[in-house]
Amino acid sequence: MYSASVNGGPVSMMIQHSDLCGPDGKWAVGPSGGKPPVAWRRFEGTMRTIHLESVDSTNEEAKRRLRAGELSTHSCIVAREQTAGRGSRGRKWSSPKDAGIYLSLVHRVGLDRADVQTVLGLTTLAAGVACVEALHRVVGIDVRLKPVNDLIAQGRKLGGILTEAMIENGRPEALIVGVGVNVRIAPRPTLPDALEPVCVQELVDPVRFGHGDVGELIGELADRIRGWVDLVLDGDVAAVREAWERYRIDGAAWPLGLGAT
Repeated sequence: MYSASVNGGPVSMMIQHSDLCGPDGKWAVGPSGGKPPVAWRRFEGTMRTIHLESVDSTNEEAKRRLRAGELSTHSCIVAREQTAGRGSRGRKWSSPKDAGIYLSLVHRVGLDRADVQTVLGLTTLAAGVACVEALHRVVGIDVRLKPVNDLIAQGRKLGGILTEAMIENGRPEALIVGVGVNVRIAPRPTLPDALEPVCVQELVDPVRFGHGDVGELIGELADRIRGWVDLVLDGDVAAVREAWERYRIDGAAWPLGLGAT
């Protein structure tokens, strides 16, 4: 889903890799069960990273912090859980604690208001490409893209993307790319007409999952999303479309009105 929106904050803190990693930095739960440690890796370059224990929505938190002037040109907010996560068409996105990746990336950029809907649409598709690449590289999962914002694995929904624009005084000030990926098995209520959910744990070999590092996947997602969104902002629609066509589900069509026909 993509939309232009405005909103109105919880306190969080800046942390480093060592503050969040467990002794082994893994995402899996051992045979005896228990709470998985949360892993994180520090971004290189200029991206500021903020970690939250719990938040209503990482996208909403991004808007609050933008309004307060707390976010730099490129920023990332990640939470262990969301209490009011959102998906397409205003649907709730189930975000159980420590069972998924819930993040929002902020790109501060001045846009022409007339271009907002096109840029939001392209950004959603580009972020989908980034997610497919990141999931394949880190955990070896074959993910496909279902318009406009679904990440599909083995016919079920692994994740989704919610792209929004922050509007201040009638001018778009930033793009916010929200991403949710199901990582661990957990209860995830769905509507009757919704796709059945699936998670990384169900898709990979138990040994590989047991040695996985959720921090590596978070970092890869953020890095790749930033790179693909930069292509959108540079006007390289052809590159985005070429990659999206490669990863789309069978029968899916490039949305009308987004160029590079």
